[in-house]
Amino acid sequence: MSGSDERQAFDSEIFEYWIPRLVADGMDVNDVNTVRPQISSWDDWPGAWEAVGDNYLNLARDRLAYGSAITAGDAFVRASLCFHVGQVVANHVPEVKRELQRRKEAAFREAAPLLLPPAERLEIEHDGVTLPGYLRLPLSGSAPYACVILVPGLDSTKEDFITLSEMCARRGLASFAFDGPGQGEVHRHAPLKEGYEASVLAVFAAIADRSEIDGDRIGLLGRSLGGYYIPRAAALEPRVKALAVFGGAYDLGDWDNMPKTILDGFLWATGETSEAAARAAMGPASLGDCIGAVTCPTLVVHGKRDGIFHYTQAERIAAAIGDKAELVIEENGVHCCHNYGFEYRTLMIDWMARTL
Repeated sequence: MSGSDERQAFDSEIFEYWIPRLVADGMDVNDVNTVRPQISSWDDWPGAWEAVGDNYLNLARDRLAYGSAITAGDAFVRASLCFHVGQVVANHVPEVKRELQRRKEAAFREAAPLLLPPAERLEIEHDGVTLPGYLRLPLSGSAPYACVILVPGLDSTKEDFITLSEMCARRGLASFAFDGPGQGEVHRHAPLKEGYEASVLAVFAAIADRSEIDGDRIGLLGRSLGGYYIPRAAALEPRVKALAVFGGAYDLGDWDNMPKTILDGFLWATGETSEAAARAAMGPASLGDCIGAVTCPTLVVHGKRDGIFHYTQAERIAAAIGDKAELVIEENGVHCCHNYGFEYRTLMIDWMARTL
């Protein structure tokens, strides 16, 4: 590929996927516009976003010193998101990636008690590993609350579910976002591999036992690869009352057509050094062995222009679940319909509120 072709592919991925995703996840479009002229390749990306994150950290601490706790909390969240965005494609520079992940986690810990509603850090033990996450309860209504467990994808983590947790809180729903194997804080202790759904089940059991949560009204929302794991979990746990599959997959049949940044993400998450080994770590990776056991209402949301998981993956999920499934495909949507972030994220959470 020539230099001009590489630049064109880079620009295409930035505008087609990354900018919509950043804005949908809560980034300020003005920060995107600030960073965009500074980058000409992925090598420039981490440092540019870290600088913006540092600005928000300084702002957060300044406002906190003046007693403006709400603003400080919001600024800490923005710092955390900037550090997350900076590290997400830095798989080729692991020391940079690990440091930005550390800073992302630290900034969100400072934000957590300042948010409205606050985010309570919980640590759930599973198979010798601690699964950290944040529980947010709505400000209105009374316990026990219905709850949505937010299941990350390949390169998402508990910290970048902030827009969805806010939507839950405003609709009277609790939410719990966590890191599983290969993700965020857990990556250093447990790689991504076949069987991730066991961690979803461990989280479900722990959240269902909380006094603030109605264990009979818990739904799962799975983002991207998380949308593959939540039907697997629901097939094993009949108490799951609703599924929202958000840019998910029936299998990994699209592997050979995925962008390099995504394939590099699989290498990082699995801890393997070749694509073949990473693919092998994922196991058979098909819902064919379990989806027939899913009986709860399921909303499947997908973009027809998805460049990671082809939209026919969503059609297969809905068809396999049958009458309990509702399929929504956005003709112009990219992966996870990030370019229609408000429309489809509110659709999913409104549906969850009605269903739970």
